[in-house]
Amino acid sequence: MSDEKEIKNLNNLTKVDFRKKKVEFEDEFISRTEVHSILSANFGRISDHWFKFSTTWNYNAYQTFMDMDKYLILIYLVQKSFRHYADILIIHSEEQFYTKEEFEIEKINLIEISEDLGIAKETVRRKVNELNFEKILIRKGKKIILKPLTFIHQRPKQSVKILSQFLHVCSKYLATQEWFGQPVEAKQIEDFTRENFTLVWRFFFRFKIPFLIRQRKFHGDLESFIVSGTIFANNIVRLKEKYKNNPITQKTYSNDLGEENFVEWAKFIILSKENILGMNASSISEITGIPRATVIRKLRISEKTGMIFKDKQQLYTIGKSYKAKLKDLGKVFSENQVDLCKFVSTFFELYRNPNINKNIK
Repeated sequence: MSDEKEIKNLNNLTKVDFRKKKVEFEDEFISRTEVHSILSANFGRISDHWFKFSTTWNYNAYQTFMDMDKYLILIYLVQKSFRHYADILIIHSEEQFYTKEEFEIEKINLIEISEDLGIAKETVRRKVNELNFEKILIRKGKKIILKPLTFIHQRPKQSVKILSQFLHVCSKYLATQEWFGQPVEAKQIEDFTRENFTLVWRFFFRFKIPFLIRQRKFHGDLESFIVSGTIFANNIVRLKEKYKNNPITQKTYSNDLGEENFVEWAKFIILSKENILGMNASSISEITGIPRATVIRKLRISEKTGMIFKDKQQLYTIGKSYKAKLKDLGKVFSENQVDLCKFVSTFFELYRNPNINKNIK
């Protein structure tokens, strides 16, 4: 079921009216097409905020179990609980959710988890058994009982704060259009998210889980994605510093980053002849939270495939083999960007709903 359909159901049952002053909706909703057009056209300007959020989220996610597949399975199950709350029109705050003793998910099986996440069934079985052993969940036949108190360390306190800053920046660009209204301050976004946590985070996971599935498929595993993504982000930051006032870069970072334009943008980054200062394994480990030994192992694999390049100073940058995968990478980026814009649209629809947000009149 689409985000739009689900919100309409919630709308009907709670007598919600999304049509507000200063806001025009297509079929009662903010146009995903317009949001995508505005945000993608300014992606170079908002990317720093997105990379900051992604780095923080990846770090916290890895620290939970030191195992990204296990974490992906957990948030998949948590998202199921959020969906249940939405279906019965209950919204829990962040504090309420993480102080609940347990939550039961009915009729879930390992094959369903495996197929939805693209993880081998035996791997899913092993990870679920580990979560069961760690008392994070309990399996009872086809039922799974989540124990929120046991994964309180997964609580996204810092991630909510940084995501709120990213959404604030998005709102500033969307506010250039009359239909959106005024920009929304980061503190207002943060307070709204924490107060309506199970609803907002449900839609966040509906973006984030497919995002992680695509990256896992492209890179082989999520730890490799985090390591390579950190190096890729470093290349982008270094190039932006070098070409800060250069018309070429301004054009590169202001164009609509659809799949075709992304390939050109990525090619500019990957094939740049500039002497980009790379990163060492220790720095990557510190930023990602992944142990240095694991980082080195992932780097060696990527180095052999040409995806990552190591110079004489033992510093790592993007490898030339990325060029051969630009089309696939462009497709992944394009799909992720569309889903991100859907999440941004959905968030502001929820935020401007007076039956959910008490501060909206």
